[in-house]
Amino acid sequence: MGPYLHSPIEDLHSFYYTAQWAAAFNDGASGRKHNGIMNRKFRELVAGELRWRAVAMVQDLVPSLAVSEGYSPFFAQSLVLLGPWWARFIALNRDWSVVMSKAGALEGKDKEKYLGLNFLIFGYRGVVEYFELLHEHRASLQMAV
Repeated sequence: MGPYLHSPIEDLHSFYYTAQWAAAFNDGASGRKHNGIMNRKFRELVAGELRWRAVAMVQDLVPSLAVSEGYSPFFAQSLVLLGPWWARFIALNRDWSVVMSKAGALEGKDKEKYLGLNFLIFGYRGVVEYFELLHEHRASLQMAV
């Protein structure tokens, strides 16, 4: 096994987890602390070592039902972005795996150029996809503020 190569996918995941944490701990413009039992459970997952369970929960929650299930209104509105954003990561991860597989057949400067170029492509792709989702869901997200 060769040296470890940090990928743009990992940076994008960190950005996602930070946004997920911020949505869970933000009580919205009202300033009132929302301590619904489901909100508390989600906060425990997101702030602990079981982030993957929090990601799975985001995929299963229906934004329009989340408030009645005990989540804060801000978090419920954030689900319109968090769920589809994670779905984009699945495709990004799969495509990055193909890049890494192809890189395994290269050596020296060819490998360095190939990985450097793809690092930029995937980093920019992840940022563009995030902003596309923000634009697509802007009306719902503006209501969450």
